[in-house]
Amino acid sequence: MNVTELEGFKVHISKGKCLVNPENITIEAWSTEELNSIIEVLAMILPPLKVNYAKEWRCVTLREFEKLISIYSSGKITFCAKDLEEAKLILNYVKFLIEKAKKEYMENGPPEEKELELKKKLTVLELYKCLPKTNCGLCGQPTCIALADKILRGEASLNDCKPLKDPKNTYLVEKLRERFGERILKSLGWY
Repeated sequence: MNVTELEGFKVHISKGKCLVNPENITIEAWSTEELNSIIEVLAMILPPLKVNYAKEWRCVTLREFEKLISIYSSGKITFCAKDLEEAKLILNYVKFLIEKAKKEYMENGPPEEKELELKKKLTVLELYKCLPKTNCGLCGQPTCIALADKILRGEASLNDCKPLKDPKNTYLVEKLRERFGERILKSLGWY
């Protein structure tokens, strides 16, 4: 196997293995460190519809750059890219996520199993139930349910909801915090 160094990762590049577009290159990269302690943290720091956590494989699969990027606890990272420039961009993003997860792990430790399960089951309707339901449009979305959908996809932030910041609506923030917990709120963009 021909292995090279790219953006701080050991990388094997092959062609013709990408199922979506056989013209793309397939990247198998290896982190210089095991990611065993932070793989669940990676699952927690991203919006629910942007990441899938597979407990049995100790792996997260991200939807980013219109690609699927798999990151394993062993340190292996796999994805397809159109060229080396795109591969570098993706590897730098993965490096950023790993650093962010390590920082989160150092500050708060690993997530509990119940947090991972709750996040996995979080739906647009569940989030909508905790929003103000004013359909005011101040967030840039026509309805609160549209905002909930965008938040779960990582295309908007819970912080975009102006009525949630109103002191008279602190009960809604408490409802969100009680229902989902601080870590999930943070992954939804609440600061």
